[in-house]
Amino acid sequence: MLAPAETDVRAYPSSPRVKPDTSWLHQWSPGHNPGGTRGYSLHPAELRRRRNRCEPIVNALRHAGRQFVSVCNVCGSERNAIVAQPDRYGFPSRTAMCLNCGLFFLVDRLTDEGYSEFYKSGTYRRLVSAFSGAKQAIEEIQSDQVHYAAGLIQALRGYLKFGPGARLLDVGGSAGQVALEFQNFFGIDATVLDPAEAEVAAAKRAGLEAYTGSIEQWTSKERFDFILLCRTIEHVQDLRGMLAKLRSLLTPQGLLYCDIVDFTEACRLMGHPEAVSKIDHCYWMTQESAPGIFRHAGLEIVSMNLSRQQPLMGFLLRRCEPSPWLPVDPLWTKLQMRGFQQRASEWQEWGRRPSDSKDWLRRKAYKLKRALIRNL
Repeated sequence: MLAPAETDVRAYPSSPRVKPDTSWLHQWSPGHNPGGTRGYSLHPAELRRRRNRCEPIVNALRHAGRQFVSVCNVCGSERNAIVAQPDRYGFPSRTAMCLNCGLFFLVDRLTDEGYSEFYKSGTYRRLVSAFSGAKQAIEEIQSDQVHYAAGLIQALRGYLKFGPGARLLDVGGSAGQVALEFQNFFGIDATVLDPAEAEVAAAKRAGLEAYTGSIEQWTSKERFDFILLCRTIEHVQDLRGMLAKLRSLLTPQGLLYCDIVDFTEACRLMGHPEAVSKIDHCYWMTQESAPGIFRHAGLEIVSMNLSRQQPLMGFLLRRCEPSPWLPVDPLWTKLQMRGFQQRASEWQEWGRRPSDSKDWLRRKAYKLKRALIRNL
């Protein structure tokens, strides 16, 4: 339950209409060139190397069932702009921005059955491991979850108060360590839901009630005082339906914590949207578009949390009456597209420079080869 004394929702107007902050426009002036001076988090040459590691898994995924989605899941608009193709793994998937509500979504994606097998079989973890070069074993997942939970508990202390018998549902809870930490700290009985069988088995070994499945397919007569949706919302296949379902699973005074990967901020850090988009993220929101999407689903913001794990942005939400949909300000979408174009240009220009000594040698060898061919 929310501690009333620490609640102040006056800072969050009821209208979900996005008003753009144009104070940052100077960042995109001709003289501003962040990519040219500091670089981005992922060099184009490094992205190519990572895609090569992912190629066998991506080739296997090409045989999975796929679907074409051109209509926005949230507002139903058919107006959109393609911002990335292919995705970061090299999978032939396009990412679009809805020009009506600002939601980013995959135009080319797997079918619901394809995603179910993708997570259940462990293909998702293998793909992420190949891309990052870091092992995604249960032990590593649990360690990461403990670290994440510690920061989140500190952010939510005082906002959450639960009575005896209170229930927690962790959607996409993986190996269950976040749910376990919340159970131990707040004294709330935790349940984990995740589509990966191996990770659900780990949650059960930790003593938690856990189920294998997606939130779209899972049914329950239980009602929960607190629901966690941590690093998960981008993975769902039906965003609007999922938010409505979570709202129905909350008790009247229940709370939902959801964090999003801010797509715009991720691109600012990484460079080209192509280096950010991925087949396992069907949807992306931003700090500007998320409040309107939540309000339309009948969820209002109680508090926001700027996570240390950028570009994560957290929202503590409670039930409210769903609001009529209002489109985002057209200026905001124009600024988004201009920003993507600017960053893509900077990222590609940066890619013309060697990323390391090996890359420098490869480039020199390539230029020498071209010169020899011309002279023959």
